[in-house]
Amino acid sequence: MNEISNTKPLEVKSSLLDAFELLKANKDDVKLNGGVRIISRLMNDEGEKEIQYVLRRVVRSLGANVPDMRTGHFAMLVALLNNFEQISVTQLFELIKKELHANGSSKSEVGDVALGQILVCSAIFRSGRMLKCTEEEQKQILTTLMKASNKKSYLNTAAYILLIDFINGLDEEQFSLVVWSNIKEDFKKDLKEYNLDSLYFLLVVSTKFPKKVKVKKLLSVPEILHEDNLQIICEKLLAGIDFSSIHHPIYKEIGRQIAKSSHLVQFWVTGIDSQLTKHNRNRELVCISLLTTILQNLDDNVEVIPELLSTNFFKLFMDWFKGLQTASKIRNKRDNEDDNKIMIKNEKELLNALAKSLKSDKVTSKVRIETLKKLLFNPGEINFSEVTGTSIIKSIAADLDSDGVKKIAKLLKNVLMNTSKKTIKEDVERNWYNNERVKAAELLSFLVSHDAIKDDTEFKITNMKLLMCFGFFKIGGDETVAVSGELAGSIKSCFYRCFSSRFSNVDNLVTVLSSLCNFISTILEKEQVRAKIEKQFTSENMECWQMVTSICEKIEDADSKSKVDNVFLILLYQLGLFLFSEPAHVKVARSSIKELKSCYEHYRKANKQKKQDISNDEPEWIEVLVEVLLSILSIESSVLRSVVQCVFRLLWEYLTPSSIGQIVSVIDPESEANPLTVDSESDDDDKDESDDNNSDNDDENTSKKNGESEDSDNSDSDVDDNDDDEDMKIPDQLRMAVQKALGSAAPETDTESIDADAINEEEGKKLDDALAEAFKQFQQGKNKKSKKDRKDKKALSDFRVRVLDLIDIYLEKDPAMDVCLAMIAPLTRCLEFCMQDNQLIELENRVRKTIKNLCKIRKFSSTQDVTVDILSDCLKSIIDKGGRSHFMFQALGDVVTFFATFIIHCSLKVTVNTPKKKKPTMLLDIFKDALQNYFRNRNCLLPIIFFHNILQTEWDNTYDLVTIILENIFNKDVRHFRRNEGIELLSGFYRALNRNKPCTETLLTKLNNIESEFEKQLSTIVTLEEFKVKTNFVTLLKKLINTMKGFHESSQIKTNLNFQTLLNLVTQIKTTGKCENVNNQANKNPQNNQKSGKKKKNKRKQSQNRLTEPPTKKVKNDVNGTVK
Repeated sequence: MNEISNTKPLEVKSSLLDAFELLKANKDDVKLNGGVRIISRLMNDEGEKEIQYVLRRVVRSLGANVPDMRTGHFAMLVALLNNFEQISVTQLFELIKKELHANGSSKSEVGDVALGQILVCSAIFRSGRMLKCTEEEQKQILTTLMKASNKKSYLNTAAYILLIDFINGLDEEQFSLVVWSNIKEDFKKDLKEYNLDSLYFLLVVSTKFPKKVKVKKLLSVPEILHEDNLQIICEKLLAGIDFSSIHHPIYKEIGRQIAKSSHLVQFWVTGIDSQLTKHNRNRELVCISLLTTILQNLDDNVEVIPELLSTNFFKLFMDWFKGLQTASKIRNKRDNEDDNKIMIKNEKELLNALAKSLKSDKVTSKVRIETLKKLLFNPGEINFSEVTGTSIIKSIAADLDSDGVKKIAKLLKNVLMNTSKKTIKEDVERNWYNNERVKAAELLSFLVSHDAIKDDTEFKITNMKLLMCFGFFKIGGDETVAVSGELAGSIKSCFYRCFSSRFSNVDNLVTVLSSLCNFISTILEKEQVRAKIEKQFTSENMECWQMVTSICEKIEDADSKSKVDNVFLILLYQLGLFLFSEPAHVKVARSSIKELKSCYEHYRKANKQKKQDISNDEPEWIEVLVEVLLSILSIESSVLRSVVQCVFRLLWEYLTPSSIGQIVSVIDPESEANPLTVDSESDDDDKDESDDNNSDNDDENTSKKNGESEDSDNSDSDVDDNDDDEDMKIPDQLRMAVQKALGSAAPETDTESIDADAINEEEGKKLDDALAEAFKQFQQGKNKKSKKDRKDKKALSDFRVRVLDLIDIYLEKDPAMDVCLAMIAPLTRCLEFCMQDNQLIELENRVRKTIKNLCKIRKFSSTQDVTVDILSDCLKSIIDKGGRSHFMFQALGDVVTFFATFIIHCSLKVTVNTPKKKKPTMLLDIFKDALQNYFRNRNCLLPIIFFHNILQTEWDNTYDLVTIILENIFNKDVRHFRRNEGIELLSGFYRALNRNKPCTETLLTKLNNIESEFEKQLSTIVTLEEFKVKTNFVTLLKKLINTMKGFHESSQIKTNLNFQTLLNLVTQIKTTGKCENVNNQANKNPQNNQKSGKKKKNKRKQSQNRLTEPPTKKVKNDVNGTVK
C-alpha cells in the first residue's frame, strides 16, 4: 500500500457508488447513513483496491466547492482513519500531492484546494492520529496546515480555529512537544506583524499554557494586553472589517480577557472610542459585541461601567435607535439585509448585558448614579426608555438607595424647571424641550413612589408640590414663569401617578395628602393664582374644594382619629385633588365629595345614636360609603383604584352583610344594581361620560331595562341542541320589536295570542311585512356590534374586575360564613355570563381566581345564622342543573366541585354547635342521591372529580357514601364504565385514608362494615351467572385490593380481610368466563371494525379538506353492553 495506483479499480459495485451520493446530501442523517454504508462495506470486504478507491475519492472530494459535499467527505475521512489503522499519514500526503494540487488553477480553485488540505490535516487531528505520528510527520502536518492557510485570508481563520480545537484536548506536555515546538518560530516577530488570527491563537494558548508560551520572550512584554500594546491591538481590531469578519472569535476572547485587566478603561476609551468618530456599521457591530462580552465578564472592577459608556460610542449607538438615515454607510447590501434591524438587535443585547451587570451585589449606588447620568443626560437622552424601547432606566433606578434617589431626583428637577442645560456637544448647550421636561416629571413621579424613600414624607411632599405647581397652577419654580397648557396637562398626569404605588403606612398617606391640600389652599389665597384658577374651573368646583377643606379641618381638629376618620380624610383629600383632573373625573369627584359629606355626618350621627341606642330605618353609613367607593371605582384610574383598595382594608371590620351584598351585586349579571348601567336609548352617544355613570341610578326602570338588555345580549350564545326539552328564552329586544310591529294588535300579556280569524287579508299582509322587518332588524342588530357597544362592554368588564379586588380583600381575613355562602350564586352567574362571550375572557379568569380564594377559606369570623338547612339549600342550588344547558353545566364542573367541598368544610364548623339530637343528615342525603343518580341515571352531568374530591375531605360521612359506591360496583344493571369509575372512587377513598386516618370507634366500625360488605359482594358475583365484566374491571379490582392492603399495613389498623383470598376471588372471575376482552368482542363483529375504519377514514378526509361543519348527529349505541 505504499504506492497508490492512479487507475480506478476495474469493478466498483453500484451500492458503494450510491453510498457516495448520500455523502453530498443536505441533511446530516442522510450523510451519516451513506458513511455507515461505506464503512460497513469496507469492513466486511477489506479489499485493498476498494480502500484505495474510497480513500482517493474522499480526499479528492475535500477540494470540492460544495460545502455539503466537503462536510460529508470530511466526516467520512475521520471515520476511515479511526477504523482502518493501515491507512498511514504518509499515504494521505501522497494523495494530497496527487489529488489536491492547484497548478494553473483559477483563484477560486486555489482556495478550494487549500481548504481541502486544511481539512485533511484536521481529520488527522480529529482521529487522534496526530499523537501517533512521528516527529517528522507531525512537523509536515503543521507545515502543510500553515502553508495552506496562507493561500487565502479566510482560510487563516479556519486553520487556527481547527488547530485550537485540537489543542483543547492536549495537556501541557503534549502541546509543547507536538504543536508549539513546530510553530513557535512563526510567532517570534513584532506585534505589528501579527494578524487577527495569529493574535487570537497566541491569546488562547498563552492563557491555557502560560508556562510553555512565554509572552515576554516573544513580545518583550509580560502580557499580550499590556498597556504598551493596547493601541496597536485596538487598531488591528477595527481595521478593514468586512461582514464576514464581524464574528471573528478574537473579539469575544479579548472581551473576556480585558474585562479582568486593570487596563480596561484605557483599552476602551483611548483605544476603541477614539476611533469611533463616524458611522461604520461593521466597526460598530464589532464594538457592540466587544462591550457586551466585557460587561458579561466583569467581576471585581464593576466601578468602571460608567466610563465604558464613552461619548463617541454612545452617540453612534443612539443614532441607530433614533433611525437617522446617516447611520447607514453600507453601499453594497446583501439580500434581505437590514442595517437597522441588525444594529438594534445587537444594541438591545448590549443593554440587557448592562442591566444584568448592574444587578451585581458588588455594584454600589454611586456606580448606578453615574450610569444613569450617562444614559439620561450626556451622552444619552432623557427619553432614553422611549428611544430604545427598553425599561433599563427604571430597572437601574429601582436598585438605588435613598441617597441615590435624592441625587437623581435633584437632577430631574433641574430639567423640569429648566435651570440646567442639555449638552449637545463640547461647548454647545441648549434649553430642555417640553417633551424632555415631561419625561423628567415622569421619572420624578417614579422616584417619589420608590421603596427606598417610602417613609420619607418630606421628600414626597416637596417633589409632589413641584409637580402640582406645574400641573395644577401652570407656574414653574418662579411664579412669573408661565407654563403651557399642554405641558401642564402632561405633568398633571405625572402628579397623579405618584399615588399609584401602595403606601406602607396610612398615617404617612394622610400626612402627605393633608400637606398637599394645605399647599393648594395657601396658593389659592394669592390673587393672581386664584384668578387664573377661576378662569379654568367652575364655581361649583371651587365650592366643592371649600367643602373638602372644611370637612377635613373638622376631622383633623378631633382629639383622636379612628380608622374611619382616616378613611374619610384619605377619600376627601384624594377626591379633592381630582377636582383639578379631567372633566370625566371631576364629575364623579364632585358627586362623591357631596355623598361623602353627608355620609360622614351620618357616621357621626350614628355614633351618637349608638350611645343612646336609637334606631331608625335610614341606611347605615357603611352602606352609603360602599356606594361611594363603587362610584369611585367606576373611573378608570389606577390611582383611585389603589386608594379604594387602601381604605377598604381599613373598613374591613365595619363591613356588614348588606354592604358586601352591594359589592357582590355589581358582578351579578342578573342584578339591577349596576353603577355602570348605560341608558341604551340615550341619544347622546358621542359623550364618553356614559361609560362612567354613577352608581346612584335615579330611574329604576332604566336600570332594570339595561340589566335585561345586558342579559339578552348573551342569551343567544347559550344554545344547546341536545337539550330539546328546554324552553327557548325570547330576547327582550325581539319581543319589543315584535310588539312594535303588531302595534294595536299586540296582546297585552305573553300568555295571550292574536285571533287570526279576526284579521282580514290586507291587515294580515301588513302584519307579515311588519314582522319580517322586525325579525330582519333584530338579526342585523344582533350580528352587528358597534364600536360603542364593545367599548361599553369593555368598561363594564374592567369595572367588575376592579370590584373583584374588593371581594378578594374582604376574603383575605376571616370573613363571615353567611356572607361567603351568599357570594356563591352571584359568582357562578358571573362566570356563566363570561363564558358566553370571548370578549370577557379576562373577567372570566379573574372570577375563577376569586372563586378559588373563596373556597380555600377555612376560618370564619362568625357562623351565626348558618344552619345545616341553609347549607343543604345552597348545595342543592349548586348541583342542580336548573336552566343551564348541558354544555354550560359541564363547563362549570370544576367550580361546582370547589363549592361542594367548600360547603362540606362549612358544615364541619356549623355542626360543632349543632345539638346531637339534630344530626346533619340533610347534606348526606343530597350527596347520596347525587351519587346514586351518577351510577343509575345516564343524564347525570356531574363529573367523577366531583365525587372524588368529596371523598378526599375530612368529612366523617364519606364512609356512608362508600356504601352507595359498593352497591353499584357489584350491580349488574350498572353500566360497565360506571362500575370501573366506582372502583377508582373507592381506591381514591383509601388513598385519602392514609392522610385522614379513622381515629374513633365509630369510624373504625364503619370501615369494618364497608370491608365486610366488599368481601360479601365480591364472593356473590363469582357465583352469579348474570354478572358479566370486562378485563379492565378485573385489573382495577386487583389495584383496589392492593391499595386496601397497603393502607392497613402502613396505618397498622386491623382488618378481618384476607387479601390473598380476595385476589383469588378476582382471579376466579377472570377464569370462569365472566370476563371478556374488549378486543375479542371487536373480533366477533368485523362489520363494526369496518365501520370504525370508515369513520377514521372519513375523519382524515374531513381534516384534509378542512371541513368546518360538524357531522350530522347520530344515535349512539351502547358500546358498553354486557358481554355474554
